[in-house]
Amino acid sequence: MSIRSIRKTDSLPCSTQFTSLSREQPTLISLNRFEMKKNAALAIEAFALLRDKASTQHLTRNMRLVLAGGYDPRLEDNIHTLNGLVERARSSKLSFNVITPPQSKIPAPSFTGTTECDPDILFLLNFTTMQRSALLRSSSTRALLYTPTNEHFGIGPVEGMVCGLPVLACDSGGPTESIVDQPPEERTGWLRTPDPEVWADALEDICRMDPSARGLLAQRSKQRAESFFGMASMAKELETFLVETVEMGPVETWQIKGIAFMIAFLVGLVLAVWSRRFS
Repeated sequence: MSIRSIRKTDSLPCSTQFTSLSREQPTLISLNRFEMKKNAALAIEAFALLRDKASTQHLTRNMRLVLAGGYDPRLEDNIHTLNGLVERARSSKLSFNVITPPQSKIPAPSFTGTTECDPDILFLLNFTTMQRSALLRSSSTRALLYTPTNEHFGIGPVEGMVCGLPVLACDSGGPTESIVDQPPEERTGWLRTPDPEVWADALEDICRMDPSARGLLAQRSKQRAESFFGMASMAKELETFLVETVEMGPVETWQIKGIAFMIAFLVGLVLAVWSRRFS
């Protein structure tokens, strides 16, 4: 899926295009629901610090941040989170725009001061599966930023690894299982404390990667995603679990219900991972 294929039209002026997911500028992406606990503010603050670094200004001059996620105007958490993120963009003197796909039934909320042409930050509400795939697969995407702290397993980092993207995530919760940070020669991503300055330093490392280093990291990421979280691997783990369960012998009724629940959960997880792959 080419990121250009989701452009509404190339002939319309910038103000009437379904702005520019299609632009070939270097892009950082964050894919999360617009909820306070997802801590997308970390991505904005780190991005602003990265842009301010004199040592990286030539690398980040045209770089943008795309914050994409689910948004429901009926939920106060969603409203307050988006409003807060827009204010952070303003306070960091970063231009921004808030958009939804043309087919979305929920219009984008209106904000003063939006920039429709080449914003520094693009808030994409209720993106489609095609757009998600396009962002993850685009050659212009430099990294996936996974901002939640103490998150459960989380499919986001694995999706990024499947697509060969460098992933920057918090050093807690699920990402510590899916991402390899050390040693550097085995790295598939960066695990860092959720501090904007620390994240800006990690983003600088990512931006400075040469094509060869990025290619090697992409190979390692795809291999790890397939080996540990692919369909075959997870099916084998499920089979092992079932065999071990049978070998335990007869169990009480309440234990049977618990085991059945765990099996259903594992099967659901396998199917979810498989259906979200970007082959």
